Amino acid sequence: MPSEVKQAIDEYLRMDRKWRGLQHSDGADQFIFQPHTNYRTLEFNKPISSTMAWHIVRKWGRFTGIGKLSPHDLRRTAITRALDQGLSYRQVQMMSGHKDPKTVMRYDHGRENLELNAANFLQYDEE
Repeated sequence: MPSEVKQAIDEYLRMDRKWRGLQHSDGADQFIFQPHTNYRTLEFNKPISSTMAWHIVRKWGRFTGIGKLSPHDLRRTAITRALDQGLSYRQVQMMSGHKDPKTVMRYDHGRENLELNAANFLQYDEE
C-alpha cells in the first residue's frame, strides 16, 4: 500500500476514533467504513450498502476534483496498476475476486491497446 494511502487511512481512523469507541467498533478487525444503525432492530450492525459505497466514492471524486468516479473505476485502476507492476494474472485474479483469469486478461488488453496507440509513436521536431 502506498505510504500516502496508509497515512490517509490512519488519519481517518484517528479522527473517527471517538465515534468508533462509542459504538464498540474500534478493534483492529473492524471495517474502514463502519456499519450504521439498523432501525428495525435498533442495533449498530447494518453494513453499508453497495449504493452507499457508490455515493461515498462519487462524493470524494467530486471533492478531490477528479470528477465522476465509481467504485469500478477504483477497481479497474487497482487491477491495471497491479498488472503494470508485474503481478501474475493469478495474483490479480485473487486480489480482485474475479472467478476467471480471462476477465483479468481483458484489463491487460486494454492496457496494451493504450501502449500501442499510434499517438505514442508520433515524432515532433523540436525547433
